[in-house]
Amino acid sequence: MQRTSYLISSVLGLSFFPGLVWADDKSSNVLSTITLQAATEQETEKKTSATTKFAHDIVDVPFSRSFLSEEILKQQDVQRIDEAIQLVTGVYAQNNYGGGFWDNYSIRGFTTDPNVSATIIRNGLSVNRGLSAPRDLVNIASIDILKGPAAALYGRGEMGGLINITTKKPQWQPQGEINLRANTEEKYRGSFEYTAPINDQVAYRLAVAHEDNQSFRDYVNSDRWFFSPQLSWKISDQTQLNFDSEITRQKGIFDRGISAYKGQILMDRKTFTGEPSADENEVSDQFYQLHLAHSFNDDWTLNSAISYKQGKIAGSSNEPRSFEADAQTLNRQRRQRYTYTTDRLAQTELLGKVNSAWARHEVLVGLEAGTLVFDQSQLRCDNGRAGRINGGYSNPKRYCVNQINAYNPQYGNYPKEMGLFTNTHEVQDYASLNLQDQMFFNDHWSVLLGGRVDRIKQSLDNYVGGIYSSKTFNEVSPRFGLNYKFNDHLSFYSNYGRSFALNTGTDVSGNVFAPEKGEGYEVGTKFQPNDTSLLSAALFHMNKRNALTIDPNDPSYQYAAGEARSQGVELTAQTQLWSKLNVLANYTYTDAIITKDTNIAKGTRLNSIPKHNANLSLDYLLLDDGQRKAGIGGNIVYVGQRNGTQNDQGNLKLPAYTIMNLNAYYAPNDQFRYQFSLNNVFDKTYYVESYSEMWIQPGDPINASLSLQWKF
Repeated sequence: MQRTSYLISSVLGLSFFPGLVWADDKSSNVLSTITLQAATEQETEKKTSATTKFAHDIVDVPFSRSFLSEEILKQQDVQRIDEAIQLVTGVYAQNNYGGGFWDNYSIRGFTTDPNVSATIIRNGLSVNRGLSAPRDLVNIASIDILKGPAAALYGRGEMGGLINITTKKPQWQPQGEINLRANTEEKYRGSFEYTAPINDQVAYRLAVAHEDNQSFRDYVNSDRWFFSPQLSWKISDQTQLNFDSEITRQKGIFDRGISAYKGQILMDRKTFTGEPSADENEVSDQFYQLHLAHSFNDDWTLNSAISYKQGKIAGSSNEPRSFEADAQTLNRQRRQRYTYTTDRLAQTELLGKVNSAWARHEVLVGLEAGTLVFDQSQLRCDNGRAGRINGGYSNPKRYCVNQINAYNPQYGNYPKEMGLFTNTHEVQDYASLNLQDQMFFNDHWSVLLGGRVDRIKQSLDNYVGGIYSSKTFNEVSPRFGLNYKFNDHLSFYSNYGRSFALNTGTDVSGNVFAPEKGEGYEVGTKFQPNDTSLLSAALFHMNKRNALTIDPNDPSYQYAAGEARSQGVELTAQTQLWSKLNVLANYTYTDAIITKDTNIAKGTRLNSIPKHNANLSLDYLLLDDGQRKAGIGGNIVYVGQRNGTQNDQGNLKLPAYTIMNLNAYYAPNDQFRYQFSLNNVFDKTYYVESYSEMWIQPGDPINASLSLQWKF
């Protein structure tokens, strides 16, 4: 398998050379001036290329997506992806690992792998797997949420969907921007971005962001740096080479939130039950990519990319484990973790348009190959003098007394020594072939046929349990879409797809998880009455096998559930009224349950997934007088009741909540913009998500922020 990956990687690497060679061939028959679609195409409310890799009006593709433009993100004062997903329905925050050390979410009821940060694709290209710090919006131009089988195009196994981020690019006109932001919770942020040409062929962009954050939570804080140097080289009118990179480092206190006793949340949302002086962790990642785009002519384009990514998280923590019978004494588990991942990825795709006697075809042929290495070690000390012996390995340092009063915590009394708990080395060598043909029979009917063939070799060495395994998987994931375009404004569609992905990590016995497989169906309609409006409705039904969830017997571990099902309806309205009022409204009903399992009862709802979720965002332009602009806006978010733990007793229910956020801005000219935001206006107590009864993340109380933007 490794030899196969190397061979395919070599072929993918050679795909860089045609663009460079043909760029210098003056006698080529290629048209002298061709706009590079891959290099310049931007996602918009109306246009999408991420769903099929070809740019189309949204009514021309048989898939659904939610789109957030840079203007919406700015107006709603979004600083993180987990804040952005509140503006669309069907996407929910999940375990973000200690209060924000990575992004994690679910789409349409199914979550991403809880052992690593969420998979996100970038500029319509697959991105390396592995650990990632939370993404910074200083580098993001827009966010696209691809729903259902559309995500199968990227082979990440996310049947519910995937997030595609479109990044900002170097420009050939000098421009810069400085943003400053302060929050009443003592959160301070500054960012700088500048782009300019070096000459007629080469341009660069540099983005830097820094955050110094306190929190409403006692003793919880973080410090974050982000760097992104970029280069673009216009080799010719047909060929462009882009260098992209992101470097992130975040330090902070590891915070599991608050805990519930027998399903009741009694703790103050501010109380921290870890150790302020001993629970610092650091997450960092580095991403580098070379992307070559070459247009042979108006119909044929080649995209090739090679990329490298590494991620790391390290630190110690004291985490809630269980309550004593007095309902006050909280037993804790002491952990020291080190996880390091690297991923090398090569990919190339040929996109072309051809005509046959009976249809117009848009054809995609893609290859990917790479290697993911996942190293993890952990020391632990569990409260108690006896307990499970992991993998036959016994260590007296694994058990100790580590307790704290949950309502009046006294810090400083925690064990200094721990015993080895986890030490694994996992390698995934993967290669894939992607084929797709969207056939347009006339102005009304089109059919998309596609399939992805994955071959993955997974090897895992569990040094603590003495378990060594190596398996090779071969899987075909087909996808199908049917679109009927009634006219230029209205379309009806249906689609079907299957997904496949490996799960990382090990179960309670130290064994690797079975791979995750999914199958999904969707029908829907889209109505686009004008250039500023889009109404859509979708019905979806999905099934998954071996989806990772919390072990019902021990929340310290994950567990591959037998089968789960998610089905529901999504309604979206995005429009502009009276040329001054922008409206974004969403509603989702999601019924996500366990359908077959040996440990969890059939019908148990999946953790942290509400049945009902709605959002309304408004932006009203008060003043547009030449250069001066002013506006007000806000959003209301409703999240229904959720299961707070993954067991059939359902002891913990996270209550439904409704929060309101308001904002106002004033721009005296094109250079300066001032914005005031008031979040959680009515100071509602609410809970964003929970991993178990012991780990519940409360939402922020009422807070305000003031920001300044200067463009130059």
